[in-house]
Amino acid sequence: MDADPSKLQALKVPLTTAAYYVTSATSASFALTTLERDRPDLIVSGTRTEDLDGVEFCSIIRSNPTTQDIPFLLLSGPKRPTSWAVAQAGVDMLLAGDFVLSAVLDRISQLLRHVAPRGEPGPPPPPPPRVTVPRAEAGTRTFEGSFGVLDLAEVTQAIALGGKTGRLSLHLAAGGGSLHFDSGRVVHAEFASRTGENAFAAMVSAAQSDPEGTFRFEPGPELPVGSEPRTIQKSVDQLLLSIASTIDEGRAATGVPLPPPRT
Repeated sequence: MDADPSKLQALKVPLTTAAYYVTSATSASFALTTLERDRPDLIVSGTRTEDLDGVEFCSIIRSNPTTQDIPFLLLSGPKRPTSWAVAQAGVDMLLAGDFVLSAVLDRISQLLRHVAPRGEPGPPPPPPPRVTVPRAEAGTRTFEGSFGVLDLAEVTQAIALGGKTGRLSLHLAAGGGSLHFDSGRVVHAEFASRTGENAFAAMVSAAQSDPEGTFRFEPGPELPVGSEPRTIQKSVDQLLLSIASTIDEGRAATGVPLPPPRT
């Protein structure tokens, strides 16, 4: 779905050639009507449509029990929506930047790998990880998702802006790690036998190159002084600036290769 018919056609031709059944729409209202007749395996949407933006459209999809589990790819263009808006909407994968057909087709292929072919026996594979922000009344207030949607810097900033206290656990191909927050400040980091800023630098780099990696933040009580190691003294902004400089220089101490820039 996109307000630009030329982009819709550019996607429809190669997908149809590859034997996919494709339905296109320039408005959310028409797309929703189509969904009532035929449930797709994947939804691809731009952020601009004739009557609704892509983030709002995804929120509607997630609020409907019959469509809430359909993988959703959002193409944002150079001006991307806020990370929190993407998280709340439940977008499975975000592709920001100029429209590059090969990159879009690659993301479509990645998401469709998680979709069970229709008519085949056996249980379907688990859906791709999705950022989840539970409703306040649910009482858990956890924050979880995948690095295919948000990067670690964005997740850290979101927790810091909320002034949260608790533990952020990371599950990456390079190993598990954790960040400990106290009233929005990162006070301790552990990753692959490292601690402190060095551990956070390695986690940021590893998460950037691992879109299948996941995270989960669980709130906890305020930390009594001396209750846990405090290996980080900088503010979140200072920490992220320092880590960005470390990654750009490719410091060998992190032990993690510098990943290519995200598209």
